[in-house]
Amino acid sequence: MIKLVVFDLDNVLIDTETIDEIAKLNGIEDEISDITLQAMQGKIPFETSIRERVKKLKGISIDEIDEVMEKVPLNKGAVETATELKKQGYKIAIITGSFDVIALKIKEKINADYAFYNTLGVEDGKLNGEVSGPLITQNKIDVLRQLADDLNITLDECVAIGDGANDLEMIKNVKVGIAFNAKPILKENADYLINEKDLRKVLDIMADEEKITKEEVVEETTEQPEELTTEENKTTEENKEEVEESDEVNETESDETEEAAEEKETIDYSKLNFQQLLQCKRTLESELTELKNTRDHMNEQTKEYRKERDELNQELKDTLKIALDKRNTRDEINKQVHENKVLRNQCNEELKKIGWNSSKKEKANIQAEINKIDKTIQTKVLDIRKENELVKRVSDLTKELKQIQSDEEDEKTAADLKEKSEHYHQQVVELSDKAQAVHEEMIEYFNKIDGIREKADGKHQDFINSRNAATAKHEEVKAKLNEIRKVNKYMDQAKSKSRGRKSEDKSENNLREKEEAEEIFQKFKDGKKLTTDEFLLLQKYNIM
Repeated sequence: MIKLVVFDLDNVLIDTETIDEIAKLNGIEDEISDITLQAMQGKIPFETSIRERVKKLKGISIDEIDEVMEKVPLNKGAVETATELKKQGYKIAIITGSFDVIALKIKEKINADYAFYNTLGVEDGKLNGEVSGPLITQNKIDVLRQLADDLNITLDECVAIGDGANDLEMIKNVKVGIAFNAKPILKENADYLINEKDLRKVLDIMADEEKITKEEVVEETTEQPEELTTEENKTTEENKEEVEESDEVNETESDETEEAAEEKETIDYSKLNFQQLLQCKRTLESELTELKNTRDHMNEQTKEYRKERDELNQELKDTLKIALDKRNTRDEINKQVHENKVLRNQCNEELKKIGWNSSKKEKANIQAEINKIDKTIQTKVLDIRKENELVKRVSDLTKELKQIQSDEEDEKTAADLKEKSEHYHQQVVELSDKAQAVHEEMIEYFNKIDGIREKADGKHQDFINSRNAATAKHEEVKAKLNEIRKVNKYMDQAKSKSRGRKSEDKSENNLREKEEAEEIFQKFKDGKKLTTDEFLLLQKYNIM
């Protein structure tokens, strides 16, 4: 039973592509349209296309956008269709890769229950070229599955209407997928096609689908076995009596019945007697049993295909979640790599500014020379000029030594910076290796997704084919039941005729016996002696 109807927005509920309308404000609609078309045709990933297009919209005034969005036309029948669907008890959702600036307006106009869309980034009243939202990193099918879980329903209780490649998974996985003036890739996978811009056609499809659902062979509740059992049990004692009365049918009639059974498609039941009709009915009931067994087997196979498809879709969802978690983990690690690179580079820049070199050896040489000069002054007799030269040299060396000692703090700072730089570099190396490992794991899971999706698509096609085949077989069952009812009607008519003939025969016999009794009585009056049977016959008609 359908409970939720999901609409795409651009080119489905509205008669345009929202981003193209916004692009017209700064004259880049052709550039944007080209990227949009590639995305709709499935030539580039939707996330890539949406980010590229939104970047090109940077700087457009949000007030101008609101003014344009107010004039965006709805497709024919949008409000009427949504109103009627809600009146019939369906929930309505909009799931679109388009934007808040239009999605919220359309949600209000058609009175939709839910809307999922992306949000344009705005700074100082203008677009900043950024976009966020659930339809950036997720497929529409993921958003729909989450909504279905929240509503406690399954995808087999959903209808989806879309037009582009980003609707594909949604169209393939719901019970009823409708391609609305769609691209070829979507038409190939949809259950129904609407090739004109009139959403009221959705109501026709819903009416047909609900009619089919009531007779849905997968969950069939119509055609109860008791209905047939009542017919099957009509061979009661009364029927047996009629069969016995029909034993007078000759061999020619029996042969005709066999021929009629072989050509049941052209049987004129009005020309058959009760026994012939009974034989036809037994043949039909045997065929009905075989048809029902085949249909029931198909139903079980259909249920199994649906179960396997749903399990694969759940596996796909789980695998995608792991892959996205891996991507988030990788991005977080890469963020740490970047942070450590920045810190390492800062340390290296500080080291360049200090420009230090180790001065321990130089300081020792200066001190050794000072000690040597002091010893010379103390132990040798020098002229005043030579002594003054040595004293001046000691003074210069002492100043140089003090300068080196004052640089020791810079030396310590430099050593600390070098140690930190090496630490940050080590972090960069370790984190980069870790990010690469997680990236490879992510790629592995994304590769798995392709295989799982292919299996899920194949299983969905098996489900559709099996359901269609079971539906066709169910139609054969219904046709056979109608044929049996038709035979029953003629059997009733044949029984009525038989009773009428029996009554006529009885009246003729009575008249004959009465005439015979009167003749016997006349002979009795003439002196004839009566037998016991003759005497009883006279008593029966009160002649004596």
